[in-house]
Amino acid sequence: MAPARAICLASFAAALLCGWLASAGAQAARPAPKADAGALTQRIDTEIEAVWKRDGITPAAPSSDEEFLRRVYLDTVGMPPTRSEAELFLRSGEPDKRARLIDTLLADPRFGRHLADLWMPILRERGNDLGELGVSAGDVMAAWLADQFNADVPFHRTISAIVTAEGPISTNPASAYYALMGFPAPVADAAGLTLKNFAGMQLQCAQCHDHHYEPAWTQQVFRGMAAFFSPLEVTADFYSQPVDPALVTRDLLPRPVLEAYLKSPGLEIENINRVQDLLTYDKPQLIGDTAVKSRSGATWRKIMADWLTSPRNSSAMRYQVNRFWSFLFGRGIVHPPDDFNSLNTPTHPALLDALAADWAQSGFGVKRLYRAILNSRTWQLSGKGADKSALAWHFAASPSRPLTPEQFFAALFNMMEGDSFLKSFARENQSAYHKLRQYATILEQQKKQGTPPENAPKFNLEVLRRYEERLEAMGTAWLVRRGLAARFAQLSSDDERMHTEGLTGSIDQALLVLNGDVTRRLGGSLNGSLVYAVMRDNADVPARISALFLAVLSRKPREAEYLAARKVVDTAANANEAYEDIFFALISTTEFATNH
Repeated sequence: MAPARAICLASFAAALLCGWLASAGAQAARPAPKADAGALTQRIDTEIEAVWKRDGITPAAPSSDEEFLRRVYLDTVGMPPTRSEAELFLRSGEPDKRARLIDTLLADPRFGRHLADLWMPILRERGNDLGELGVSAGDVMAAWLADQFNADVPFHRTISAIVTAEGPISTNPASAYYALMGFPAPVADAAGLTLKNFAGMQLQCAQCHDHHYEPAWTQQVFRGMAAFFSPLEVTADFYSQPVDPALVTRDLLPRPVLEAYLKSPGLEIENINRVQDLLTYDKPQLIGDTAVKSRSGATWRKIMADWLTSPRNSSAMRYQVNRFWSFLFGRGIVHPPDDFNSLNTPTHPALLDALAADWAQSGFGVKRLYRAILNSRTWQLSGKGADKSALAWHFAASPSRPLTPEQFFAALFNMMEGDSFLKSFARENQSAYHKLRQYATILEQQKKQGTPPENAPKFNLEVLRRYEERLEAMGTAWLVRRGLAARFAQLSSDDERMHTEGLTGSIDQALLVLNGDVTRRLGGSLNGSLVYAVMRDNADVPARISALFLAVLSRKPREAEYLAARKVVDTAANANEAYEDIFFALISTTEFATNH
């Protein structure tokens, strides 16, 4: 890059940052909420405002249409609006356009995919997979979750389907929840993760000792809760491709039989650990309840699922709404959202109780809960202008949240023009099952020719077909984005291989943004790139600059930003390179990398 070009670009980036931080934007009236969730919307605002009044907090003003637009797209469908979507909304003068857009986005198939992308790292930690099988099994489960959310299946049914899952992943994708924990799925891990994921209880430390500050959470209590999962086994035939892990439930053998088995010579460590688990966790008992007397393991996980989803389990109800609240505000009313205990008290207890009661009484409807929150004054506040004394838990302004890796790549992919851009990545990010299909075809040809390789694997083509159908139903764009997001998250992993759920600004991530294949192809000026489309669709410089801002930041440029961008164009020897520079400056900003 020439020095003069670099200076112009730097001044443009500075003006862009200052313009975003200083602008309050045009204000918009809050629309009336949809009738079926209107009372809950009002309750949210009443409880939040009561705390503002108590603490002397002046909240931010209502968000501008531009702020609302980008945020509502990111929080519902996981990506910003396209240029055309942004123009359509910003030009509309309808007084209820916000409520209408919320309803439209909740009915969009991308809504379920976004929620699946949020839940999958919770249900299965990043990096915890089974190689290529694990990546694809995770995708299959994500597709199933997306269908659940899009069909607005009551969330307690989704929880029950996961907790009580049986059978192979290829026919029951919910089985991936346990299969991805490893072979065999450790009883203690299955219990600890399930209680944390669906009830917000961090009971797992009681596996080794009584809980330090929760007297009721003893080792005996943990053993009773974990025992519900002891009949569960994960089986798989690793000599057949594709591997199709299956969940089966076994009745527990009598203790004398298990104890005698442990005395057998030459036992493998996996078998020893399994039997010891069965002996340790053999008396299922819910917290505060009597022990289950039946030795039939087939009913045990059903009892656990019923407990996790019972309206009488107020803690689980509060956790579940708190988790969804945290998706929309970046933090929970109880925070961290999955650590409910006597010391971690809610910031707005009456509101949390009201949300939980409505959740159970109205049928565990995720879309209803989202509609109520998104239509609230609280969620629609601007990100700027609240009292400096307001803390994050006051919810007095919209918080700035890093995009998740999935949102980041969705934001980039949403700017592509045509399908040539996507096809190039699809070829480079073929699923494990696509590769298996190719290998199976080659192997079949070799067998017909009488030259099969030695030790060739056997293929189950029916299982392969079922996996392929599920992955094809996801669509290429979502599959490719998920694969790229998984690799992107690993760039910020620490020494213990813990992965981030947002953009940390690591050097590796910054380099990927500026020099990665996605931004390089998207920001070029060849056919299929955003820059090409903007120059093709707009005849003059002002319209092109405005279109770039709309495409990347979902808003028009401020005056200072426009002048800085115009200087880049006017002083460039090559117009294409000037617009490419503006594009790269825009996607390198904090504004692009955050939801605010």
